[in-house]
Amino acid sequence: QAFSLVAQGPLVMEPHWEAALMVMAVLASVPVSIKGLALVNAIKRWRRKQQRLDKINKDYETLRSVRKDAVYHYGWANSRGDYREADGHEEHAMEIDEKLKALKSQYEAISAGKFEEAEAIVIEQSKDK
Repeated sequence: QAFSLVAQGPLVMEPHWEAALMVMAVLASVPVSIKGLALVNAIKRWRRKQQRLDKINKDYETLRSVRKDAVYHYGWANSRGDYREADGHEEHAMEIDEKLKALKSQYEAISAGKFEEAEAIVIEQSKDK
């Protein structure tokens, strides 16, 4: 005997099977939707984290530039013999060093996912920016 697989027209289901398939499709879509929402939330959290890290990095680079200028002016004031001004620039550079240290700690805490620890680190805002 030979079997032949010939299409005999469109596949038609009985109504109760169509309803059962619809119910199964809806039930299957619920976990997918929940996972989809979790994925969207994870992406949003990651994006916020990256934005915070980018801002800290920008602030850090700005302070490094300000520190570089303070060190330059310190050397210049010393070369002119204006030691009082040099002391002011040295103090300014040391203040910036503390702020850079705090920014680095904050960056590392956020990178490690320790957001509460990062919030506890306070960086004094001043004329440096």
